[in-house]
Amino acid sequence: KIQSKLNIKTRREEDPSAQIYLKVFGNEVTFQNIDSALLKQIVREDSLAIPDIEQQLREGLEMKMTKAHHLAEGSLGIPTTLGLPIYMTMNSLVLTKSEISGKMTVSPRLFHEDRPSDQKDVSAIEASLSSIHSIAMQTTGTVTIDCRVIKSGTEQDLSINSVIPISGKVTLDLKNRQHKFIWETPEKEHKLLELRACPILF
Repeated sequence: KIQSKLNIKTRREEDPSAQIYLKVFGNEVTFQNIDSALLKQIVREDSLAIPDIEQQLREGLEMKMTKAHHLAEGSLGIPTTLGLPIYMTMNSLVLTKSEISGKMTVSPRLFHEDRPSDQKDVSAIEASLSSIHSIAMQTTGTVTIDCRVIKSGTEQDLSINSVIPISGKVTLDLKNRQHKFIWETPEKEHKLLELRACPILF
């Protein structure tokens, strides 16, 4: 009677759930949703097996990152005996961009519980990585003399652009203790660094 008068409702049980994700520099690399059925399996078998992680590694993972940074900003005023102050300013920005893709295969299997009973140890690991990293930096500096009536000075714009491709393959034969590392270079001529300067008088 008290429950009906006070409008008390019994709380309904919710199915437990969880999420596992990996982020690198704020960019999500992988995400795994764990529902109640998988949680019950973990409690029952006392183990965590996520089968699609191995499949994702075999097929390959891709990640793209873009970050902007404000490196420096400042200003300075210098008085002179002529009464014409000199002002100096500097502003520097940098933008970085990375595109990374990779694959990995573990023999016989990645997870211990998925391996055959007679092959519980990892015999070989093969991984490949391909990436392109771009860096663009813009720096602007000015020197100005204030004559009250007019302003005169100079401005220097400096820009730096760099694109660095990195690709390689690693093979680890743990059974025979033979390891191999291959570093791949671009097939065509590639410009790694470009520097431009533009002076301006005003």
